[in-house]
Amino acid sequence: MQLRLESLSKTELEKIHSATLTVLEKTGVKVESEEVRELLKSHGASIDGSVAKLPSSMVEKFISKINKSVTLASRDSEHDLILPAENTLNCTSGYAAYIYDIVTGEYRQSTLEDLIDFTVLADALDEVDLFWPIVMPTEFKSEEYQEVAALDIALRNTTKHVQCSLSTAKTAELQIELAAALLGGKDKLRDTPIFSVVASPFTPLEFKKGTAEGYLKMARAGVPVVPMNVPLAGTTAPATLAGSIVITNAEQLATLVILKCADEDAPMVYSSDTGTADMKTGDINYDSPDRPILCAAMAQVTRYYEIPSCVSHDSCEDKEYSTRQGFERNALRIAMNEMTHSDIAVWMGSRDDALSASMWDLLLDAEALHLANEYNRRFEVDDNTLAVEAIDDAGPSGNFISSKHTVKNFRKQICMYDYNKNFIFAGSNQSDPQNDLSDTEFVRRAKFRVREILKSHKPERIPEDKIAAMDEVMEKVRRELNG
Repeated sequence: MQLRLESLSKTELEKIHSATLTVLEKTGVKVESEEVRELLKSHGASIDGSVAKLPSSMVEKFISKINKSVTLASRDSEHDLILPAENTLNCTSGYAAYIYDIVTGEYRQSTLEDLIDFTVLADALDEVDLFWPIVMPTEFKSEEYQEVAALDIALRNTTKHVQCSLSTAKTAELQIELAAALLGGKDKLRDTPIFSVVASPFTPLEFKKGTAEGYLKMARAGVPVVPMNVPLAGTTAPATLAGSIVITNAEQLATLVILKCADEDAPMVYSSDTGTADMKTGDINYDSPDRPILCAAMAQVTRYYEIPSCVSHDSCEDKEYSTRQGFERNALRIAMNEMTHSDIAVWMGSRDDALSASMWDLLLDAEALHLANEYNRRFEVDDNTLAVEAIDDAGPSGNFISSKHTVKNFRKQICMYDYNKNFIFAGSNQSDPQNDLSDTEFVRRAKFRVREILKSHKPERIPEDKIAAMDEVMEKVRRELNG
């Protein structure tokens, strides 16, 4: 038995599917790439200028070809992930341009060195299942170069699966070449996809040229695509939750069609960050009660299609760790997301609506996840746990404190979370003169523990011949993208 959070009935899911097919066939999607439009046309789409209208039969055909299992491989195989996952896999957020400095607390632009530190920290934390480069190396002015450099840094500093950003076909080519250099060939990358890409539709119902053509490159290379779109009810999506789900689903299924037109075996992870807008500012409202409803609904939609999922996380980007109550609130929101049973949750370490990040938040998020898991743990219903004999032994007006059944089961069955014992940085030196005295005890201890990890943890090195091959690719990247 396990808690599950749902917000849609079977009938409502079928209505959403039907409405989505109508939108794709009647309204269609704008595709800025002529190459992609021609590909869609060759598979049955009708083209009107830059708009591709996708017949229901075409969409249904490719839904039937969904890869129901997707492998997110790693360079050491120990960290390989198979979707769907039994429990939610947790990932860093990305791709922020700002960071809170670990020493000074200064809010500043992030650098290559910051990304290296984040990668090493994520590699050391068991709670981080896969790594999305959480900050940008902003000293490189070319966004394409930033994307390739971020993948390069991540692959060199963690053995975990890397999920990275993608914006153009050129970026896609170079990322594929870089990963293939590490593995020893593009055929090996297809068998062992050590990275996946987040490449998003442009809401509402639009695919930019670079993104669409990047999809083709990744599909043909066997690299999983994670098309995380962000429709906001009231601004870029209808001002109804159901309408926002339809827009989200239409963009996701249109992405699936593009990928499958390129290669029918192309792996995709259905991904959305659907929310509601703050109607006073237009910003995404992460604190809205609508958020968990949409999180649960989008996870249900993915299960309707039996497609691996990475849907929005309700842990809130503006996390408050100044009090124990704040810590526990964050843990509860993390638990609510896990109750939606999305395969992947992307959230760890980010702040300020994902515009920035801090290494101590990554550590605090990892610890809050431990408490969240207590809300979402499974428990068995069997002869032992039903405890009929123990109840009979105690009898009416009895107690169970001295029961052998209690001694045997209480540690496994009753939550005994202890901050002093379970805190991920318990035992660390808590008096660190470099910390600002205005920081809370949580943050002070987290900052000190981060520095301990960065000093002591050494990621597994890549063989020298593979490093040389990657260096050659990065030299090519510098020449072609003016890094």
